[in-house]
Amino acid sequence: MVYQPAEDTYLTLGALEGAAGDICVDVGSGSCALAAALAGKCRQVVAIDVDANACKSCPDHVDVVCGNALDAVRRADTVVSNPPYLPPEEPLDPAVHDTGMIQRLLRWVSAERPRTVIITFSSLGRADLIIDALKAQCVIVRAAALHMFFESIFTVTAHCRRDPQSSSRQTAFLALAESVAASQNRIV
Repeated sequence: MVYQPAEDTYLTLGALEGAAGDICVDVGSGSCALAAALAGKCRQVVAIDVDANACKSCPDHVDVVCGNALDAVRRADTVVSNPPYLPPEEPLDPAVHDTGMIQRLLRWVSAERPRTVIITFSSLGRADLIIDALKAQCVIVRAAALHMFFESIFTVTAHCRRDPQSSSRQTAFLALAESVAASQNRIV
């Protein structure tokens, strides 16, 4: 099932106003709304999603990689993600439940150091650990929140350092990424 644009999508779209670069990547592209919005801001836009129907929903001017392919991306100026962020529960719906994507994204940020990361996540899924993991490698320059009756949704924009300041800082970042995974991958 392709995730259709909702409040979190529009919150993320609002954070794209300053997005730019040669290569911009939308991780977990869903309906491809974010990748389409990046198309006028970036020389090349790549949308990544594991759902074949999501991959088909992207416009022709967006390059599409269908699969769990973030590890294949070696360079990006801007990475945007409104990933499935709710803690897993039964029945599992990969369009809304985090099945490890946030952890993989945070690890990728640590390894590849994009200039800008824009990520959307929920208060229901250990937002504090996601923010701490980003702060370990990046500087948070913008945060927006949407408070709904049962959760808060956050979109954070961070500028990342191209070179790690120390290996201990990267180790701390990876430990926080593991904590995010451990807290979000519990079946409720």
